[in-house]
Amino acid sequence: MVAKRILLLDGPMLTAHYWSAGRIKVEGEFTHEPMGLEALAAYLRSHRSSLFYLLADIAEEGFQIEDLPYVQGRDRTALLQRRLGQYYYNTPLSTIISLGRAPVGRRDEKLLFAALTRIETFTPWLDTLREAEAILVGVYSVPLVLAGFAPKLVGESGPVLFVSLTRGGVRQSFFDQGNLHFSRLSQLTTDSLGEIGRTIAADAAKIFHYLVIQRQIPSGVALRTMVLAHADQILQLRDFCLNTDELQFGFMDLATVARQQELKDAPLDSNADNLLVHSLATKAPAQQFAPASERRFFKLWRIRAELTGAAWIVLAGCLLFAGKTAFNLHERGDMIEATKTLTANDSRHYNAILAGLPKISVTPDNLRALIGRVEALQKRAPALEPLLIHLSLALNDTPRIELTHLTWKIGDRPEASQKASEDAKRGAGAAPPATAATNGIWVVIEIQAQLPLGLVADQRAQIELIESFAARLRDPRTEVKVLSRPFDIESDKPLKSAGEKGEAQFADGANVPKFALRIARQS
Repeated sequence: MVAKRILLLDGPMLTAHYWSAGRIKVEGEFTHEPMGLEALAAYLRSHRSSLFYLLADIAEEGFQIEDLPYVQGRDRTALLQRRLGQYYYNTPLSTIISLGRAPVGRRDEKLLFAALTRIETFTPWLDTLREAEAILVGVYSVPLVLAGFAPKLVGESGPVLFVSLTRGGVRQSFFDQGNLHFSRLSQLTTDSLGEIGRTIAADAAKIFHYLVIQRQIPSGVALRTMVLAHADQILQLRDFCLNTDELQFGFMDLATVARQQELKDAPLDSNADNLLVHSLATKAPAQQFAPASERRFFKLWRIRAELTGAAWIVLAGCLLFAGKTAFNLHERGDMIEATKTLTANDSRHYNAILAGLPKISVTPDNLRALIGRVEALQKRAPALEPLLIHLSLALNDTPRIELTHLTWKIGDRPEASQKASEDAKRGAGAAPPATAATNGIWVVIEIQAQLPLGLVADQRAQIELIESFAARLRDPRTEVKVLSRPFDIESDKPLKSAGEKGEAQFADGANVPKFALRIARQS
């Protein structure tokens, strides 16, 4: 965590405070003399990495409230800077605080223009900070710090005058609806409670009349005035702060407020400097007085801090990714070992099965090659089913034909085989028969069937039925040939009486009309 150091400027003296976890330690006091500035420069260089806050508690302050038309963008910036230059043209230590917009009408914006009017008071200190390259967060005033917590203590509704005590004197800050309107510091010649009480009462009365004249509070209404003091001194201050028709005084215990603000070092008197330093270190106001040139090193520090934060985020992401990758590698390693163990078990089981098989002369490699060739031959073997299905459909279409016998074979084209055998018988060996390589592999089915008994005497009907059956089987892929018929029709055979033959066959009932047929299809 970056160390925070608050430089409290109250007149010619600057006090350095170190804040850490709600505790405050005074590390040195410096004057605006050359020796004091040299000591301050050495102090700044020894704490070069710390963040420095310059807190001013001086009387040279200016406050102006004005209602302006509500504009945005560059027009707003130009308008506000022009107004700020008109009010405080002789000091760069100025700021603008928005007090909200009017609820009705044109809805103008109420703005508070504030400045530290005497730049000479800050010049030696700012020069020393700049030369030492100190990281100056900003220049703040006590009223800006009070605006951060005082409205919550006194209530954010209605006007109230908040009185606090510091080493610089008695400070009166006026708040309305929780917004700071102005603040005034009355310096003291002594630290006696009598002078403090008289100063509070007198200044509160003057501020009341000023507010009535400025019409910031209605006439005839008492101004609520809250005094922040130590519990041991409240009773003595009450003797001076008496309630009137114009002022109604109330008191708050400084130690109680310090505990509420989580300040661990309880104050010993009514001096609220430590409370202001603690509030500035824990929650710095959004507005401050230093120009951009004085905060250059703070901007560089913030850029460096953001880059460092981004680098840490990237590093954390890389570490998470590396951790996840390492975890995945560990899981993969376990999976690899499990796979190796399972593979070894399967190998032992496989070898045991091989050892239990009968010994054969064929090696495993040759057996695998042989099985591969058998599977290839099976894939190339022609299918018999399509031709059988084709035959069954034809039989369904001609129910008068009855199938009695069926033989099938796979080989060459039937005509080529028959011609080759006839040539062999006649001794003609001129041309070799066509092989499967040229004509392909054929599926051949030879069937034997019989015709109805009613057609025994009608040879013409027998021929027509056989021819129609053959025509039903014949298609572009299927060749059909009738091998035999129920009767001989060759020219060299003698004709017999159909009546005689039919009567004989019918008489014994053994010789029904039969025929043989062959169908072939290339696979």
